[in-house]
Amino acid sequence: MRKPKNDGKSGKISLDRLSGKRGRGRPRWVPAALVRSCADNYRRLLERGWNDLEDPLLAAQSEQEVAVALRRVPPGYPHELSLLAPLILKVIKEPKFPKRKKAQINFLADSIGAGGAVTPRRSRDICAEERARDAQRHHILRYEFWIECSCGYKGRSENHSCRDCGAILYLPTASESDASRDQ
Repeated sequence: MRKPKNDGKSGKISLDRLSGKRGRGRPRWVPAALVRSCADNYRRLLERGWNDLEDPLLAAQSEQEVAVALRRVPPGYPHELSLLAPLILKVIKEPKFPKRKKAQINFLADSIGAGGAVTPRRSRDICAEERARDAQRHHILRYEFWIECSCGYKGRSENHSCRDCGAILYLPTASESDASRDQ
């Protein structure tokens, strides 16, 4: 006779539902807008104090050195940056950590934007996806011009041309407008 599939498994529900071990399946979802807003906030903070922070932070070899470096920055910094010392050390020690100042700030801010809920690489990907989504959200769908045409039509243009006769809208180039100003 075959054994049942559930043999050996407990059917009890554990009392500790917030244990450190992650269950099976997909990892938990992190709100992308929140990750990006935190990363943008960290960018502004790091830009403000990077001159004081850069040398001790990049020279740090342990979490304690990172925490000490973060305490040296101006008092306007939030306490949460010192809580992220292990994550910051991990990001700084990555082989792909940039060499230029602005790129270092952006890389570090985007990497710690999720606060350790996901890997630094995934945090950077989430920030990039959100910025790309923002770039696509706001774009011009239609141009509208109020025109007076030589044919006598007064009103809105259609595709930069007159609705009645189809005359196209003429816009002088920069060099033509400069030449007309010189005369």
